[in-house]
Amino acid sequence: MKKAVWLTAVAGAALLFGGTSVAQAKTYNQKGNALASYNVKKYKTVNNKNLFVKRYSFKTSYSNIFQTTPTSLHSTKGKKATFKSNVFLPVTYNRSADWGNPQSEVITKDGKTLYELITTSSQRSTGWIVKYNLGALRSKYGISTSHMDALRRATYDHATKQLTSTDKAILKNVKVGPKFNTGHGQSLSMNPKNGQLWFIGKPGAVKSNVQQVSTSSLKPTKKINFTLKSTVAMGSNLTFDKKGNAYFFTYSNGGWAPKGAVKIYQGKINSKSVKFHLVMQGLRNRPGTKPQAMGYNAKRNRLYFVSDGSISSIPVSKLGHLKASQVEASKFSGSREFEGLQFTSNGNGYLMSNKGAELLKTSKY
Repeated sequence: MKKAVWLTAVAGAALLFGGTSVAQAKTYNQKGNALASYNVKKYKTVNNKNLFVKRYSFKTSYSNIFQTTPTSLHSTKGKKATFKSNVFLPVTYNRSADWGNPQSEVITKDGKTLYELITTSSQRSTGWIVKYNLGALRSKYGISTSHMDALRRATYDHATKQLTSTDKAILKNVKVGPKFNTGHGQSLSMNPKNGQLWFIGKPGAVKSNVQQVSTSSLKPTKKINFTLKSTVAMGSNLTFDKKGNAYFFTYSNGGWAPKGAVKIYQGKINSKSVKFHLVMQGLRNRPGTKPQAMGYNAKRNRLYFVSDGSISSIPVSKLGHLKASQVEASKFSGSREFEGLQFTSNGNGYLMSNKGAELLKTSKY
């Protein structure tokens, strides 16, 4: 990655805090329903193992924000997995805890670039994207090994106007995008087939939109307005598989589908339109109270449903005709807020957790 691509801390601050004006994204208004019709009588669920985790009060992972040793999250039930701290993400940049509300993440297939979407607060729909050159930050500054506090110290020193030469060098690998209307921000995702970044601008709404974000300017360049159908609201999460198929999931409120069941939608986000269909088999048991994120592991060709303290996954090849034994689930220790789950091409998984913000790594999950 050329150095010119990466923004200095000072320029990043000017972009972020010089106002929220962003050039108008090119907009397309889709006519008709974006969701294919279906017969509710044919909808079924697979009776997967119930590892539901009830909503809890979030707790911090640290006693010192500038920690230098990793913490871990371990599975306590279900599929065995351990997530271990890999990158302690910044919490303070211009003022105390102004980067304290990360909502979603994208990691490139080689694991060398991270896009983090942050909102001004958990209840706000305004935010920005930060792009990290993880390859350089790891190899030159040891943020995943010998100097795990270096990235947080650099951004904290930026806030206190006490930047060292090392801080300045580190921040050259951090690009801060402009503010824009992010919606809730849980859905930032990259289509691995074409490298495009997308997010859902109006989650939970019948009249919704998806927006494409430039990987260089970190601002929306395209918006597609659509309606799934008059009785179906758009989900709050998004992911893509290796073939470019798009997915989101919601929880059923009852009615023709069991209350709390996971409904899975598959489709395509094209250049000017979107198309989705309901997968006619869902999961009877959801992982947790709130759907936090959705992920995809190309190495195992599996979709992941993320809630706080609990993650479930299914094989893409069995969509619509799953057996209970093919649904994997893990219940985890701790009381952290789960914000995202991403996988590199070699199958390493990166869970973004909050309080404080960090990436935790696992393998073979």
